[in-house]
Amino acid sequence: MNKFKITVVIFGIGIFATTKSMGQAWTQKKGASYSQIGYSSIIGESKYNNNGDPLDLVRKVFDLTLQVYHEHGITDKFTITGNIPIKFVSTGDEIVSAGFSGDTLPSGNLIGLGNVSLSAIYGLKQSGSWVYSLQLRADLNTAIEKQDAGLRTGADAWGIAPSLHIGHAGEKFWTSFDLGTNLRSNDYSTQWFSKFQLGTKIGDHFNLIGQFGALQSMEDGNSPDRNAIETGLYTNNLEYVAFSLKLGYELKSDFIIWGAVGGGLSGNDVTRAPAFTLAVSYKRKRK
Repeated sequence: MNKFKITVVIFGIGIFATTKSMGQAWTQKKGASYSQIGYSSIIGESKYNNNGDPLDLVRKVFDLTLQVYHEHGITDKFTITGNIPIKFVSTGDEIVSAGFSGDTLPSGNLIGLGNVSLSAIYGLKQSGSWVYSLQLRADLNTAIEKQDAGLRTGADAWGIAPSLHIGHAGEKFWTSFDLGTNLRSNDYSTQWFSKFQLGTKIGDHFNLIGQFGALQSMEDGNSPDRNAIETGLYTNNLEYVAFSLKLGYELKSDFIIWGAVGGGLSGNDVTRAPAFTLAVSYKRKRK
């Protein structure tokens, strides 16, 4: 990242996809599961360019996601997860860049899968106040592209992402830290990612979580961005530093309604826009 600027920035990709009540450091007990369905919205008129400077987009960009997430405990130390994002991406008919004249991409829309991911999490230590786990995530090459309009639902690549997770549960607060790398095919650059979460329960029904995350490109790949460079949608070397605040309300002990808003510091080749999320989760306890 070339510079930091206090502004709102897109963060609704990859590590910010879910609004779980605990970090991935904790595995599910054998037979227990956690399911979530959510909707997120990112609508922007500008992005950060490759130098980290603000750049107006010619057309407004809409990035909407309906997402299904599930994890299941195979044993007390081994959990598998799946994440299916359905993307609705489009650009507006109106030219929104002030003073723009000349050729530009046509407006358009695209509906399809983003990068579906599957994970295995192994708990190295899952007792006491500190827990440790390892995760191996596979990102599938399920995204699609509409090149003439610069629209993408994800990266045109497979990814293998190992990561380390550390968690601590105190009397009133819990915290977790993740660090990992994503090795991608099709000449996409390798990524490093990290996430820090701090959560607490307020009263009998509310869960409050603050999250800070970063995605860094190693810039070791040359996959072409083509027309996506004009929309800021899932380009090769995108980077960000971002935060989110999540609030969950427990309808019952097993159901939680989540609301989240995200903002950030800076980014490279990524849309400058707030991200809003609504989701509902269900936790099935071990019988």
